[in-house]
Amino acid sequence: MIAVISGDVIKSQHIPKHDYDAMLYQLDQSLRAITQRHLGQSIIYRGDAFQVQINQPAQVCRVAVLLYLHLKATGYEIRQSLAIGEIDNARADIKTATGSAFTLSGRGLDEIHNQRFTLSSIDELKNDGLALNLAFIDVLLSKMTHKQANALYVYLTAENNQHSELAKQLKTSRENVTKLLNLAHYQLIERFLDYAEQAIANAVIGVKK
Repeated sequence: MIAVISGDVIKSQHIPKHDYDAMLYQLDQSLRAITQRHLGQSIIYRGDAFQVQINQPAQVCRVAVLLYLHLKATGYEIRQSLAIGEIDNARADIKTATGSAFTLSGRGLDEIHNQRFTLSSIDELKNDGLALNLAFIDVLLSKMTHKQANALYVYLTAENNQHSELAKQLKTSRENVTKLLNLAHYQLIERFLDYAEQAIANAVIGVKK
């Protein structure tokens, strides 16, 4: 069982030609940063589209949220189709891998419309509660400013996320860090990520039994 994320940059066709390379560079850097942290694989294809394979499916929501925050902090919006399923043919290059996780993820991206996130899974892993909670997180994240997204990303990835320590990294005051994180609803999002990780882990264990 694995997780796959298929995504693309929203309204990339409106990015001026002289800024397009900068967008691709940022997308590549964001994918590298997140997949190295979570031991995943990624590719960029068709210009503004990407795919991520995560071998620990319980991490899929955390990876998707971190990737969204990392890019939003630099001014880009992405949409992502998350899927959990099987992999039939594991490949060093995920472009040629097959399985239900890849099929569900690609299909979800085709049908995502105005959402930032959507979640699909094989029937044995269906969890309407998780999908509903992800829809709420979708709304919260879409309303964030770039500065709030950056503060939340740093908070979620820092070894020491005390606000006073984050202030040093963000080169601002502790009071401002707290304000940014509160506006980003950081405690709700952190609780969701912990909940999603546990819910998916339990479901995968149940399927293996």
